Amino acid sequence: LERMCTALSSKALEIIHELYGSFTNSNNTSHEHDNNNDNDNAGDSDNDADDNESELKLKLARLNNDKIKILKLHLTPLYALSKVRGKKHIQKYLSHNVQDVEPVLFVLRHMEGIKETNSIEIGKAFVWESVFVLLLWVGMLSLVPFDLNTIDSTIIVNKTYANDVTVIDTNTDDDADADAEKKDASSSKTTLISFMIMTTKKHLSDAGATREASASSLASLLSRPDLEEAELASFIDYSNYILRDYLWSLNHNGQSNPTTATITSTTNTNTSTFQNSVFLVMGIVQTLANVFKTGSRMNLMRHLKYIELLWEQAIILSDKASPKRNTNSKRGFGTVTSSNNNGGTSILRKLLVKLFARVGCSYLPPRIAPWRYQRGRRSLLENLTSTRNNQEKNSNSNNNDDNKNDDASGISPSRNNIKSNTNIAPNEKNDDKTSNNNHGEDVKNMEKQKDETDDFFLVPDQVEDSMAQLLQALTDQSTIVRWSAAKGIGRVTERLPAICADDVLDAILELCTKDYENDNTWHGSCLTLAELARRGLLLPKRLNEIIPIVIRAIQYDLPRGSHSVGSHVRDAACYVCWAFARAYAPSILKPYVKELSQSIVLASLFDREINCRRAASASFQECVGRQGADNFKHGIAILTTADYFSLGNRVDAYTTVARKVAEFDEYRHAIIDHLYDEKLFHWDIEIRKLASISLGMLTSLEPQYFIKTVLPNLIPLCIDENLFVRHGALIGIAEIILTLEDVDGIDNESLAQLVFKIEKERLYRGRGGEIMRSAVSRYIECMSKSNSNIPLTVKQQVGLLDSLDVNLKHPNEDIQNAAAVALSALMNEYFPLSDNGPSERLQNRVVNSYIKIIYEDENAAATRGFSLALGHLPAKLISPTTEILDTVIDCLSYAANPETKVGGQGDAETRRNATESLVRVCDIVGISTITSNGNRMGGFTPFRMNKSQLKKVFDALLLSMRDYNTDRRGDVGSWSRIAAMKGLVSVTFLAVKASNIPHYDLLSEVTESYDSPVMVPSFASRIECSFEVDADNQVKRRLDNNEPYRQYNEASIEIYFDDQLCSEVLGVLLKQLAEKLDAVRSIAGLCLEQLILGPNIIPFVPRKTMLLEAIKYEQQPQ
Repeated sequence: LERMCTALSSKALEIIHELYGSFTNSNNTSHEHDNNNDNDNAGDSDNDADDNESELKLKLARLNNDKIKILKLHLTPLYALSKVRGKKHIQKYLSHNVQDVEPVLFVLRHMEGIKETNSIEIGKAFVWESVFVLLLWVGMLSLVPFDLNTIDSTIIVNKTYANDVTVIDTNTDDDADADAEKKDASSSKTTLISFMIMTTKKHLSDAGATREASASSLASLLSRPDLEEAELASFIDYSNYILRDYLWSLNHNGQSNPTTATITSTTNTNTSTFQNSVFLVMGIVQTLANVFKTGSRMNLMRHLKYIELLWEQAIILSDKASPKRNTNSKRGFGTVTSSNNNGGTSILRKLLVKLFARVGCSYLPPRIAPWRYQRGRRSLLENLTSTRNNQEKNSNSNNNDDNKNDDASGISPSRNNIKSNTNIAPNEKNDDKTSNNNHGEDVKNMEKQKDETDDFFLVPDQVEDSMAQLLQALTDQSTIVRWSAAKGIGRVTERLPAICADDVLDAILELCTKDYENDNTWHGSCLTLAELARRGLLLPKRLNEIIPIVIRAIQYDLPRGSHSVGSHVRDAACYVCWAFARAYAPSILKPYVKELSQSIVLASLFDREINCRRAASASFQECVGRQGADNFKHGIAILTTADYFSLGNRVDAYTTVARKVAEFDEYRHAIIDHLYDEKLFHWDIEIRKLASISLGMLTSLEPQYFIKTVLPNLIPLCIDENLFVRHGALIGIAEIILTLEDVDGIDNESLAQLVFKIEKERLYRGRGGEIMRSAVSRYIECMSKSNSNIPLTVKQQVGLLDSLDVNLKHPNEDIQNAAAVALSALMNEYFPLSDNGPSERLQNRVVNSYIKIIYEDENAAATRGFSLALGHLPAKLISPTTEILDTVIDCLSYAANPETKVGGQGDAETRRNATESLVRVCDIVGISTITSNGNRMGGFTPFRMNKSQLKKVFDALLLSMRDYNTDRRGDVGSWSRIAAMKGLVSVTFLAVKASNIPHYDLLSEVTESYDSPVMVPSFASRIECSFEVDADNQVKRRLDNNEPYRQYNEASIEIYFDDQLCSEVLGVLLKQLAEKLDAVRSIAGLCLEQLILGPNIIPFVPRKTMLLEAIKYEQQPQ
């Protein structure tokens, strides 16, 4: 970076000196020509000389324009570097030689006159970027350790600037301001000092980054010892005028103040255009803040009269800028002609806060509070190795040395007590030697300071006003204002007496306790506490009041409508914990370690926002490193598991990481309690679902705690009036009982009646009814799959089935899917069968009822739900006989037909669900093979699908591939086509496996090159596999007729997949590769890849080599 900045600035400086030299030479030539004209009386020679001078100026102008373009190309990279690295860091690499002052200032003045183009081009060098860098350069050159009057070459501005604009830049606008400036320049001589101040002051009204650079440069000038006395009073008077005039304009709807239409002559600038501009006010306030930051306090106090006048104007301006004011005004704060919410510019308020803090510090003696807490020398390496050092000292040291160390620390328990109790943790037995000695010295120093007379002094009223403004800024709506106020309070408090600092801390704590609903107040307070802790201004005796507030802030979450606020508060609270870890000795924080560690770990695992989880992890890492791994139990192991990347995924944080951290006893109950007390009732439904899943994964760690504590607390909450509470409680119970084993103590009766209590309270109605329906379906699913074997009576079983039937008719698709999954689990676990299969009553209640609704019901929601439900029924209900299985397949084929109407109109969801259910039926029932005969299930054998039934399924799927129906949503038929493509792959694999094609298993295991001409088993393989005498003749005949060979044993084997079916399946998939929709083409390509390139290779693929070449298989990533 240094090499880059040095190279760019050196080249730019060469061009600057060339421009300045060419200008100086031109002026010298002009003066000589004037002298010659005075002595020469010939008119013709005068005309020739004028022509030569004009020609010389034109050539010089072209040359200078080219140099300026090159100069901009060198200054723009410096601006980019300053934007990335910071202007203060880049500024120190700029040249600061005395001979560079006037050339840089000269080029800056002429850069201002160059016309900026409005076109935006990538890599283009803009003029304002060059002006920004030159202003920074002027600020650096203003620090030269010489009197500026001694390096002033007494350049007269009337000829330098008035004529120079046309010399260097041919594109300068001849506006009124330029004319006025030329007149001012020609009327008097300007010194270098006034020239620099006038140039930098001109950019205070800019709207961009040049205003900040101008304020910094002007502050550097005014802070010089040789200018502070002469120019500071004039600038403060000028600032007071601008602020007063701006406030008058705000109170009069943007009108100019007639009594102050022009500024006094001391300003030397034309501000009639900017006197009502908020940008000029921001530039002035920023300049003043920088002056009070870098200026001499002694010189500033000499201008106390001006500062007090400015102070009053700043307080009034701060009240006007507050967003709590002017809420009913149509005009806002900023440009008085524009509207702005709540009237306030956050940047201006931030700059005012900086000014208040700097002025408040200037009224106080420049010292660091002697009463502050000092931890002393700290070493991260020593804390990390404390455990090993403790063990070595315990084995090698004697009792006298140990007692000596204990006396030095003044905190650790006595050695006799340690020896009598072997269960005390290692950090309680003995601290690190270095940290003990340092802390002992700190305690002694603090006691010594208490004995000394406190240097109490009278605090000026201005400091009280400053602190009042800073405390008020902690509640500002803008984060940058609150952050600046927090740092300002830290700076001012550092110079106050101890009793005044206690008052400041009381005011900050009062902000938190008085207004819990204001998240801005909590955020500002947390930032201030962190700043005070970093500076040692929070004494250990006040930690018992601060720690509970910080723990509340870590979990701060305030629901507001459909969202919540508080993530910035939680992030700031983690920053406070980070500051505590660095500020205090381990023995100071030891009484609060348990609460802090648990709160930080909970925030790192379960916070909704990723930045808060990572901030909490960083805070915990700092605590483990600074306070020692002995204080924060299992700190290293937790940090290894819950690192920056693992916590980035919220699902992993709630499931995998939380499960591993909960294995430690110190955090297990805190995690469980936080989940079922807080996160299970979160306003975000996704957080509630993740919390329930996490609770289910933690059940196995301590099942008795869940049975005796968690479940009894959650069951009554399932009928709570609050939607978030009852929904979270229900899904939490569902996930818990899913993983609970069959142990004693579970209230089976309450769990069995839970759904009926919810229905009795009519919680399906009104707001949140849909959420509760999905939760009830999930609860029924988990209860059916639970290992606890919750007993249900027949009435209860039928009641749950009725609840699912109602949910299947609901228009919401998510509710239908949840009900269908729950139906599958319920029918598999309950409703036992006899040896003769399902009863006629059950068959009519479920299968026949669903089929009838699909055929006859005109409600599209009902046909969608029950078409989906048929595919989730177990085999014992959909295939007790071949006839019932035929009925189910026919019903679903009818519903999947593109021509089917529901209530006189086509329904895409019904067709899609029916297509998916057809495929699912094939997976559930299976295809009959020789080995499938004789499989018994409890004395009852469901029938498998035969060849004719499988043909119906293939026909229905191929017919669905021709579904191109559309409605106002677009190509809704693509839903059926996508489902059919996926189904064709699944059913094809089932059919090929059940067909027992010769050498199919061998062909699946052998990795065959894709360009092999063998598409089916070879001729020799067919001969070897043939069980007939005339195998040779059959093979030759089939090859001559271009018919694929099949091994037949008509008595025992049926062929479910042949060459014709393979051609049809591949044909429809290839057709979908040319569809308009990207989703359809993607699924088609994936399905085609599974069939011809997957681990299970299907036979009878025609022209496989050409197909693979067409899809460019060789170019695909393997």
